[in-house]
Amino acid sequence: MKTIFAIIALLFFALPAKASQTQSETFLMAQSAYDAGRYAEAATLYSGLASNGIDNVELHYNLANAQFKNGNLPEAVLHYRKAWYKAPRDPDINANLHFALNAAGAVEPGRSVFERLFNLLPQNEWVTIAAGGYILITLLLAFGMLLPPTKRTLFRTSLVFAVLALTALGGWWHWQKLNSNPEWVVVTPGATTFYGPIEGSTAHYKIPLAALVRQCSTNPKGWIEVEYDGKRGWLKKGTIKRIYP
Repeated sequence: MKTIFAIIALLFFALPAKASQTQSETFLMAQSAYDAGRYAEAATLYSGLASNGIDNVELHYNLANAQFKNGNLPEAVLHYRKAWYKAPRDPDINANLHFALNAAGAVEPGRSVFERLFNLLPQNEWVTIAAGGYILITLLLAFGMLLPPTKRTLFRTSLVFAVLALTALGGWWHWQKLNSNPEWVVVTPGATTFYGPIEGSTAHYKIPLAALVRQCSTNPKGWIEVEYDGKRGWLKKGTIKRIYP
């Protein structure tokens, strides 16, 4: 019986390790292909890893670079943006995303003051700050009750952490809105928006290939209302590809 359990345990732990080793080998093969100028091969290998559930900054950034070199601007922008979601302060990601959008002739998404603030950190970091702020506030208020002479000082200090926690909650909510209003990338050349979500509606304006658009609303018949460069219009779902989540 012990032997059977040992075999099961060995298989249980060995299979993930083998899968991880295979993924590492594939990643190295993709890097070698990219370094050798075989960008299509590199893109295919990186895409395979992404399809198998690998979701990290390095993979999306490398895949975006390979797609850009391979001339696939929509996929390059899509994966630069995915990498940006995870590391919005990274200078290389920001520079390459900016360069890819410029190459596409696309307008970068506008940002308000609050959006620029909340984009400084990814969602998971805002959550960590909010949780940490809440814990510190609780501790300070508890100490204030136990040590009355320091109550006023601790209360003032807790206000600082309260502001920090509220700001972090705002950052979390900023990223959370992507669930209801996600970003999409245009994957069809000459994509034209329309005034209404019906066939035969009047054409509104064109959006460049590989441009980033933000979803405003949807239609059950396969239309999506998007915003681009401050203007709204309806696109057929097949002309764009969802980036997040």
